[in-house]
Amino acid sequence: MRAVALYLAQNTGRRYDTLFSDETDGPLDPERKRMFMAMKRRVLELGGYAREFFVSQTPELTAMADAVIDLDAMAALHSTSSVE
Repeated sequence: MRAVALYLAQNTGRRYDTLFSDETDGPLDPERKRMFMAMKRRVLELGGYAREFFVSQTPELTAMADAVIDLDAMAALHSTSSVE
């Protein structure tokens, strides 16, 4: 999918600022997961993308993210504030 994103960014004249991916790292071993994250950053650079939102269950990749949206923490915060 990354190759398709780069092709579209370079050849269609349409510009997108954001990429999205959902748990595409699942079957990879730890070393390949790190390589995968490096590849994702390179695609952002080559395609001129501002950001990528990605879903991952892998703590090592989450730790490598620039920012994390933790839905469990948000849900806990919401349930605590709605009780008050």
